[in-house]
Amino acid sequence: MRPWEAPLKGVLLVSHDGDLRRQVHACLSSIGIAASMVTTARKGDECLAALAKVRPRLVVLDDSINNLDGPGLLRTLHQRVPQALVVYLTTHHTLELERAVRQLGVLYYTEKPLDSSSFEKVLATVFASATKTIEESETYWRGTWGAH
Repeated sequence: MRPWEAPLKGVLLVSHDGDLRRQVHACLSSIGIAASMVTTARKGDECLAALAKVRPRLVVLDDSINNLDGPGLLRTLHQRVPQALVVYLTTHHTLELERAVRQLGVLYYTEKPLDSSSFEKVLATVFASATKTIEESETYWRGTWGAH
C-alpha cells in the first residue's frame, strides 16, 4: 500500500507551545484517544515530515509555529491529506484570518487560551462527525460553528 492510500487514523498535533500540547493531550485522553494515537510536531518542518509517515484523521494546528505560517502549512496539509479534519488554534484572531483558514477547510477555529471542558466537547464532536462523509462533516461544522 502506498502512503497516500493508507487509512486515515490518529491525531497530528502541531504546536511549539509545550503547555498547549500537554493541555490538548489531556483533552484527547479525556475523550478516549490514547497517547499512542497522537503524533506531535513542534515546528512546521516536523509537521511536514510527520505527514510523510502518518495520515491523520484529525489535525490540531496551532498557528504560532516556527518556520512556517499557519495558513501556508494548512494549504500543504490539505494537499497531502485532503480528508483530514482540522481544528485551528490562534492567539492573534482577526476576521480575515478566520475567513482565510475556513476557506482552506478548517472545521473549527478558536482563540487561545483554550477552555479545556469546551475544547473536549469540540474534540468529541469532531470525532463523532468523522464517521460521516467529509461533505456532511463540513456542512455540519460550518452550520454549527460558522457564526463563531
